[in-house]
Amino acid sequence: MTDDLGPLRQAMSDLSEHGGTADMYERALRRSRQSQRRVAVTTGAAAAAVVFAVGGTVAFATRQRPDPPTPPASAPTSAGPQNPNCPSTQTLGTLVELPAGWSFASREVECVETWAAADVQRPDANAVIYLFHYTAGTGWRFQDQGTGWDCKDLGLTEPASFCTS
Repeated sequence: MTDDLGPLRQAMSDLSEHGGTADMYERALRRSRQSQRRVAVTTGAAAAAVVFAVGGTVAFATRQRPDPPTPPASAPTSAGPQNPNCPSTQTLGTLVELPAGWSFASREVECVETWAAADVQRPDANAVIYLFHYTAGTGWRFQDQGTGWDCKDLGLTEPASFCTS
């Protein structure tokens, strides 16, 4: 076997004369820009994933949080000796939203049969009473506000200070 590499060498020599110099600078710049774009896209995607993960966790946690426990209406409190089921002002405060500047008076809640009345302090110093009614199954509910009610209309057989007759 003989080596006949002459034509191959001649072809390689011709190619090298016409090929010119390799432009490494332009290729390096193009590669650098491409890398920068990839890093920017990856960083943005990672930031979005973190935001969605935190938001999803918060949404899941708030959805899974149980409602605050409400004390049973039959639980005795120290709010009134007339009725062992009489609610406290704190319990009644969860049932209504008082206007700005209004608050339940420090006096105890008065309970007669299935009715409870709480004095409300107002900035203009006029007296107002909030009336609540207890129904089995639903518990205490806000009924009305005013200065007095007719005991017969409420179905009361016992006297009450919030009644006008």
